[in-house]
Amino acid sequence: MSGPAAASAPITTESVGAKVYQRLRLDLMRSRFRPGEKLKLRDLAQELGVSSTPVRDALARLVSEGALEQFDHRSVRVPVLSDERFREIVELRAELEGKAAARAAERARPADADRLAEIHARMTAARLAGDGIPMLEENERFHMGICALSGMPVLTRIIEGLWLQCGPLHAGLRQVRFLHHPDAHPHHEIIRAMRERDGALARLAIQRDISVYAEVLLRRLPEINIGALTGRRRLMVDARE
Repeated sequence: MSGPAAASAPITTESVGAKVYQRLRLDLMRSRFRPGEKLKLRDLAQELGVSSTPVRDALARLVSEGALEQFDHRSVRVPVLSDERFREIVELRAELEGKAAARAAERARPADADRLAEIHARMTAARLAGDGIPMLEENERFHMGICALSGMPVLTRIIEGLWLQCGPLHAGLRQVRFLHHPDAHPHHEIIRAMRERDGALARLAIQRDISVYAEVLLRRLPEINIGALTGRRRLMVDARE
């Protein structure tokens, strides 16, 4: 899936509001923001090189979608997910991304499998180099690339909504070692399924990919949430001073 420019590049083209919204969506999906992190309207507008109005509108839209929650009248924050909510998101992702992968495999051409292999190679290189942010970006590209191949835009939008909610938690994977040898990553099975146009294999492989890493995040969820809640208490103290 093609995305907007890097977060450091100011937005100067037309359709500013839509571009700001898409930028923030992608930032959430790629774990730029962490659970409990407070997002300030003024800071985001300055970073993106736009006025406060499109940022305010984009944040309001993301709040309405459940990707963010209102903190005060000038800022929002990334939600802190409970164990139960995260499990529900994972269950839905496995079901829906499994369906998207199966359909994608039925439609895939050799060039599509080649592109997924290139994305996975960049992801692996970033992981081996200890570059957590590029690794997460390439992982998001891989999964959204499969959704695009499915040719099911309604399903893709629903899956993106789930990524909006769980994406910030994926930052917890930056310090996690490979859970299997790089050559045995579930992505390889997904790519093979695309080459062989095997929908059943694609479904099972992507569900295994989701479940393995979800279990790691579930074990780390208390640690992640404690950090987020500690940060929130610190923000509340700062606001009172």
